[in-house]
Amino acid sequence: MNDHPPVEHSNAQNFCALPAEHAAWNASRVAVLPVPYDLTTSYQPGARRGPQAMIEASWQLELYDTELGTEPFEVGIHTLPPLEPLVSGPRAMAERVAQAVGQVLEAGKFPIVLGGDHAVTHGVVRAIDERHVPFSVLQLDAHADLRDRYQGSQWSHATVGRRISERAPLVQLGVRSFSAEEAAFLDQANVLSVSARAWHEDHDSVERALEQLQSPVYITVDLDVFDPAIMPATGTPEPGGLGWYQVLTLLRRVFETRTVVGCDVVELAPLPGTIAPDFLAAKLVYKLVAYWQRSTPSI
Repeated sequence: MNDHPPVEHSNAQNFCALPAEHAAWNASRVAVLPVPYDLTTSYQPGARRGPQAMIEASWQLELYDTELGTEPFEVGIHTLPPLEPLVSGPRAMAERVAQAVGQVLEAGKFPIVLGGDHAVTHGVVRAIDERHVPFSVLQLDAHADLRDRYQGSQWSHATVGRRISERAPLVQLGVRSFSAEEAAFLDQANVLSVSARAWHEDHDSVERALEQLQSPVYITVDLDVFDPAIMPATGTPEPGGLGWYQVLTLLRRVFETRTVVGCDVVELAPLPGTIAPDFLAAKLVYKLVAYWQRSTPSI
């Protein structure tokens, strides 16, 4: 990547509206990449508006993290321009995402990708795979996403878990919906899937799952892992989801015990007049920065 990205955003377009001293490319250790893409959405559309909604909600965040007693923005958070979608198909889009994330990784920065539907993760994991071998993936999701093909494509939001499992060991947490095909695949796959119900009823099941995570770890968060009571703004909501503190406790533990090399937060489909889900997603992104800051030695 060049010393500077092609466009420097104004404060109003930066995540958290940070000034240049904390958001310029050369001043930042974290790079936020918005990917407004939802071509493979199969139920409620609108995830293409998710990245901008998260960025706008982030302008209202308090920058002091009360849990950790830190100001995570001090690591520097650069917001890249939104990655222009391709209409030629999800596989081509995955290649575009892989190239963009690869540039972030080559520059030594921590990537956080804002989706978009979950298909954007295909490209991110490809970029990680090209630079970190071996690695493992933690997927927080209401759905297993283990179909080999969905609606004619192997690169859908409903196949992302399957494609990840072909590259790396995959641990899924919070799952509460999958097909007969996916159930059969789980019997012989390189995947450990823990349901939301098991998480609620047997916390040790999560502990056992985390033991399977090998450093380095990539984390993909489909926002439908949360219960629709607090996160209704997703493409495919499912009842029986997780709570805010459940997810934060898990994420903090992973950052404290593993080397995390990147994250994505996907599937926010904003609802007009309902801003709480946008704010939740933005705060989750900022918490990921906070946990990474705490786990990473200063330079």
